[in-house]
Amino acid sequence: MTAARERRRSIVAATGASGGFFSGLTGVGGGAIMIPLMTGALKMRQHTAHGTSLFIIIATALAAAITYQVRTGVNWALVATLLPSSIAGAYAGARLVQYLPAMRLRQVFGVFLLLVGVRMLAFREVASVFDASGAVEAGIGAGIGLAGGIVAGALGVGGGAIFVPALVLLMGVSQHEAQGVSLWVIVVAAGIGAWTHARHGSVDREAVLAITPVAVPSGMLGALVASWLDGDILQRIFGVVVVVVGLQMLLTATRTLRREARMTAKRKAAA
Repeated sequence: MTAARERRRSIVAATGASGGFFSGLTGVGGGAIMIPLMTGALKMRQHTAHGTSLFIIIATALAAAITYQVRTGVNWALVATLLPSSIAGAYAGARLVQYLPAMRLRQVFGVFLLLVGVRMLAFREVASVFDASGAVEAGIGAGIGLAGGIVAGALGVGGGAIFVPALVLLMGVSQHEAQGVSLWVIVVAAGIGAWTHARHGSVDREAVLAITPVAVPSGMLGALVASWLDGDILQRIFGVVVVVVGLQMLLTATRTLRREARMTAKRKAAA
C-alpha cells in the first residue's frame, strides 16, 4: 500500500470517528467536523462535501437517535412538530446553495453559532421564552424545523445546531430531550438534503461508503456518553463545542473568501 493511500485511509477513519462521535454526543449531525476534513485533507469541492456529509449523517444520526431512544426516550410529539417544516427547509436549502456562495453562507452561520454558544454558556438555566401552548407552540416548533432544515440542506451540517439550542432556549426542553429530538429530525432532513444534492451531482459515493462504517459506531458511542452525563454538564459541553465550531467556520470561510478575492484581483491585473 502506498503512503498516499495509507494517509487517505487514516483521514477517512478520523473523519468518520470524529464526525460520528460529535453527532451522538451533541445531537447536531457531525457535518461541522466532517466537512472541513473533506474539503481540506480529502480535497473535495465545497458543494460535494456538503452532499457527501449529509449522506453520512443519515446513518450516524439514525444510529445515535436509536441509542437515545433506548437510553433516555424521545419526545415524539416534538419530533412530529418539527419534521414537516424541516423537510421543506432541507429541500429549499439544498437547492439554494447551488446558486449562492457556500463560503459566504458558512461565514454568516459561523457568527450565528458563536452567539448561540455564548448564550448557552452564559445562561444555562432551562426556561421557555414563550409561555404558550397549542397553536402558538406548534408555530414556534415549525419555525425551528424550517430554520434547521434550511441550514441542513444548505451547509450539510445536519441542522442540529439550530434544533438543539432553539428547543432548549425557546421551548424550555431539557438538553438530553432536545438532542434526542434533534437526531430523529436530522435523519429525515439530511435525507431530503442528500437526495437533492445527489440530483445535482454533489456527492462523493466512494467517500460515503468509506466513512459511514466508521461513523456509525462512533455515533452510538457518542450518544451513550451523552446519556451518562448530567444535563447541565452536557449543555456546557454543547455550548463550548458550538463556540469552537462557529469560530472555525467563520475563520475558514473568511480566509477562503480573502484568498479568492486576491486571486480575482491578480487575474484582473494580468488581463
